[in-house]
Amino acid sequence: MHPFHLFAVAVAHRLPGTWTTIRHRYPRPADQSVDLCRIWTPSEDRPSPAGRERAATLRRADGLALYLAEHRQRRVLICPVVPLGLHEDITDRLRAPPSVAAPLDPARAAWRITDRVLPRYTAAVSDARAAARALTFQRAHRSLPRRAPAPHARTR
Repeated sequence: MHPFHLFAVAVAHRLPGTWTTIRHRYPRPADQSVDLCRIWTPSEDRPSPAGRERAATLRRADGLALYLAEHRQRRVLICPVVPLGLHEDITDRLRAPPSVAAPLDPARAAWRITDRVLPRYTAAVSDARAAARALTFQRAHRSLPRRAPAPHARTR
């Protein structure tokens, strides 16, 4: 296993809860686009993990996921991922959780994630899920247009 992927596994073991590690290797930069499109950051602050050969996704059972990409020398870029089931129509309206850079030291990277990313990420996901439920409720209970009453037949 590549050292970067070993690093990602070590970070996952240091995070609160149970996280699984999904390794990515991109022979071509275009292969990375499927994973990059799910990164949840404001467009004006969008980090640039594109063009890296290796990355990893750390995923928790409740749907939270973090995308880790090789950054500058001896650094890793940690980006929150839009959880499956949430659409950009919802997440684009909310304040996005931060992406951070951390040293390639599993203990320090896990501390950065635990201290700086997870609290805001969990709050943002909770807000997004509440907004999605409210939107679903609103759509389900939207009043349908009323039909005009049928004319009564007069009897003589």
